[in-house]
Amino acid sequence: MLRFYRVWVVLLHVLIGIQFFLAGYGAIGTGSPDESFSLHIMNGRVIAVVALLGILFAALARSGGKLVGLAAGVFGLVVLQSLIALVSVAGTTPGQIIFGFHAINALMIMGLAEASGRLAKQLIADRRPVGAEVAPAAA
Repeated sequence: MLRFYRVWVVLLHVLIGIQFFLAGYGAIGTGSPDESFSLHIMNGRVIAVVALLGILFAALARSGGKLVGLAAGVFGLVVLQSLIALVSVAGTTPGQIIFGFHAINALMIMGLAEASGRLAKQLIADRRPVGAEVAPAAA
């Protein structure tokens, strides 16, 4: 199950990469902001579901509280991302400053997801039997 979780984190990373693309796409969009950012918003909802399921998969992997905590942290930051977008008032200086944290928080989501994937990789390596070294690939 831990290997499945690692694949799940890779899926999350792919969705985050797409999200950055869709943010740029929405910023250059010619329609209303609601239309321009509709794909960005929809993908953000998919990311929230994937992050929420990540908590479940980390728990099912019996990986310990640290990995579950990291997965929960990713979901918490995704929820915060939506709150930042909701609270910021477009066209005002305070709203723009608050919305600036939307990009910073996105980087934090990416970093925490990466830390989660690295921990899962470490846990997989730690679970290998002592004598089961991985043979180097043939050149």
